[in-house]
Amino acid sequence: MVFTSNFSLEPDAELQLFRQIKGRCFSDKEYQDRWQIVTSYLQHKKLDSLVIYGSERAGTAIPWLTGWPVTAEAALIISLDADAKLYVQYHNHTPQAATTAYGVDVLWAGPKTVQSILDRLAQIKSHRVGIIGKMNLDMINFIQNAGYSLFSLDKWYETARLIKSPTEINCLKLGAYFSDLAVKSIYEKVTPDMTEYDLVALAENSWLSLGGQAHIRYFISTNMDNPDGMVPRQNATSRVISRDDLLTMEISGAFRGYAGQVLRSMSMRPNPASWVLEFHEIADKAFESIASVLRSGCTMSEILDASSIIEESGLTTCDDLIHGFGGGYLPPILGSKSRPAGKIPDINLEQGMAVVVQPNITDASGKRGVQTGALFIITQTGAQCLQQSPSGLLIAKHA
Repeated sequence: MVFTSNFSLEPDAELQLFRQIKGRCFSDKEYQDRWQIVTSYLQHKKLDSLVIYGSERAGTAIPWLTGWPVTAEAALIISLDADAKLYVQYHNHTPQAATTAYGVDVLWAGPKTVQSILDRLAQIKSHRVGIIGKMNLDMINFIQNAGYSLFSLDKWYETARLIKSPTEINCLKLGAYFSDLAVKSIYEKVTPDMTEYDLVALAENSWLSLGGQAHIRYFISTNMDNPDGMVPRQNATSRVISRDDLLTMEISGAFRGYAGQVLRSMSMRPNPASWVLEFHEIADKAFESIASVLRSGCTMSEILDASSIIEESGLTTCDDLIHGFGGGYLPPILGSKSRPAGKIPDINLEQGMAVVVQPNITDASGKRGVQTGALFIITQTGAQCLQQSPSGLLIAKHA
């Protein structure tokens, strides 16, 4: 297939979206709705307060409620009877946090963030405390030993993020656009004698000047005639790309934390190996079959039945078949029939969910695999694909 720049976000549409959400991503009304969801649940569970924790740029709940992306460390403390406080590390991160974060007072978290959490809980006289985020065991023990009863709200928060608002979908569209730009850049610029590190640079440089961010950019290059890898690596290597290589990629460029996701395979020569064509034919058919059943009310059994061509062809998968996305790696997480991801989720798709469909086809050798996949928004009657990279196997422009 010859790559064409057939993106749903043409420059004018892209600029229009940027104008809509420049500066602070979301309106006061959007943030207020989110805070109402949280405080209503605290009331329902009879909790005095909620501590949301994030560190090392991980944790989506604080940016969802305040717009502040977690940097080194942050703790948001919400109470039904007191003002919300956001404690931020490091001290030099507090100035921007103070001008960015919605609905909170921003303070330096001090020498020990957990001590600041404990001081605030004592100040607002909390007893029953909800927790969201991956606090370490020492922090949990420190708070519990001070006499507080802790209740994990992680699962509840995950469920609260499943349905996307219209503005969140716009942000996901920008993330999808950035992801497609990366595929286009690699298609146009990759040449033999580059390394996998160069693929990472091509991907990130395609979106940096537009305000894009890297969520994931996974690659593997392998000789099609003597393959030694079936799935993109999470960490690129210095391996030198050759004219006989197959490149497989999983790319998520993001806008303000909202990422797209596109998975593709690309041949470095005009005549791919026969196994690549065979695998990709199955992958494309499985992808189209799954996409055809997506809609509000769709069951996991319907998706598994739609993917049955994989097992009928004597092949399998390495990664999950589908997963929720946008605010984390979300339910439903569904493996294939031959590579289950645990118990089949007891969940139906709903309008407004974001899901990635990714039938990555492999065989029992563990050395051969292809990638195809895209981010969808579920609608009442079907699904809208946010990715516009051409489907099917790509042939590098300079092949």
